[in-house]
Amino acid sequence: MNEMSAVVWNPIPANTFHSRISASSNPTLKIASNASSTASLALWTASEIAEAVGGRIVKWGPPGTVSSDTRTLRPGQWFFAIAGKKFDAHDFVNPQLRDKGCVGVIGNKVCHGWDGGFVQVGGDSVGSLTRMGSYARGRFFGPVIGVTGSVGKTTTKTMIALVLEGSNHKVYQSPGNWNNQIGVGLSLIGLPRDGGIAVLEMGMSGKGEILELARMARPLIRMILNVGPSHLENFYSLKEVANAKGEIFEEAVQGDTCILNADDPFVAGIHIPNGVRKVMFGQKQGSDVRLVAAEVIDKGLSIRVVLEDTIEMVEFVIPSPGVHLALNACAAAAAVSLLGVSLSQVGLSLSRFTPIKQRSVLEVTKNGIKLVNDVYNANPDSTKAAIDLLTGIKCDGKRVAILADMLELGKSGHEYHEMILKYCFDRSIDLVGLVGSHFGRVSKDWPWRKRSNIICACDADSMAIKIVGMLNGKDVVLVKGSRKMKMEIVVEAIRAKEK
Repeated sequence: MNEMSAVVWNPIPANTFHSRISASSNPTLKIASNASSTASLALWTASEIAEAVGGRIVKWGPPGTVSSDTRTLRPGQWFFAIAGKKFDAHDFVNPQLRDKGCVGVIGNKVCHGWDGGFVQVGGDSVGSLTRMGSYARGRFFGPVIGVTGSVGKTTTKTMIALVLEGSNHKVYQSPGNWNNQIGVGLSLIGLPRDGGIAVLEMGMSGKGEILELARMARPLIRMILNVGPSHLENFYSLKEVANAKGEIFEEAVQGDTCILNADDPFVAGIHIPNGVRKVMFGQKQGSDVRLVAAEVIDKGLSIRVVLEDTIEMVEFVIPSPGVHLALNACAAAAAVSLLGVSLSQVGLSLSRFTPIKQRSVLEVTKNGIKLVNDVYNANPDSTKAAIDLLTGIKCDGKRVAILADMLELGKSGHEYHEMILKYCFDRSIDLVGLVGSHFGRVSKDWPWRKRSNIICACDADSMAIKIVGMLNGKDVVLVKGSRKMKMEIVVEAIRAKEK
């Protein structure tokens, strides 16, 4: 297979493009990957906090922003003490918070002798956070874009923000992967007073969660990227996953727009409320924004992308590995087009896209190993995409996939782990490292048990010890697994390897 086209989707001749964009087309354009840095801070007075959470002011404090993490709390911030099922942040309310500059606490209680501000909430602090998030949404008058899907939420959110900022829009995006009830609530609480556009991601692990997030955020633009085998331990089928993802559309009203993946039958079939605009993206003919081509180039380090809509067709290069990024780019283009951004601007902005931390980040270690760090999370779809990425990178040594268990797959877990192991062999991976009990059981079953290129370990620490001595400077190595598997341990061991 040609190393310049290891993965290709419907390539078309370059001379048919209406416009052509590359990373060098506009060298003066600078776009930050974290668009939220341009947005002004959201100050809250004690009275606003009390009104928003339905609480009472026990002790006044000065206006400030809001944090829920004492580790990152900055001077001038209120601390929202959240009590969850497995933790209680009230335990961290102590005099040291005042030493760090905390001006007040939002919660059920404070420690003895607390002399800062205190807004007391009654009962469920997570519910109070949700009320505050909804209140914050009510005072934000810019459009909100909500993104959900089984994979690609954070990447697509980042791409949307990157393009909008490149179009001189003021943009706020939720930090990291703040996509659950607490994360979305905190993201809304941080919305700036001076408007702009907010881009939020919404995740779930069970039925009803997306609906609650959508009620809190009330997106003007609502997007479902895909439906895949994530969180199957809480669902009986992918159809049920699709129904749960579809909750983001359930209470859309006239004036809202719902964006769907035309290539995903589970997504394309989701019901849209009457009177609500529908926009389709994908490779399928007739999509409002169509992915015409996606091709691995530059020895596997970049992706050539061709998009078209009813106005223009553009070609550009995403300087990052992973052909799956092309469909994320197509989805982002569909969202920003609703805000008047052209495909040409999409190309200019995404030609400067950089991968998000721990998500398919390629680096060359001091010992010459090409290391793909994709340890943030894993499910069957994202793992297959990562293996495709691995096989697309030029390699003069071994291609090595070090994979940890994919969690929360329920009764289908064994089947999906077996599928991934088979996929490694189908893609001719030279050495496969497997971490965890799920992959361990699969590796013992026929026909894998006699394979000499499988290395198994019960945890990341054990794998790090086993695998490092088997790697050489010309190898290309993928490390991936569910977050709880702590595969960053393996990444660090490979980085530290001496020549």
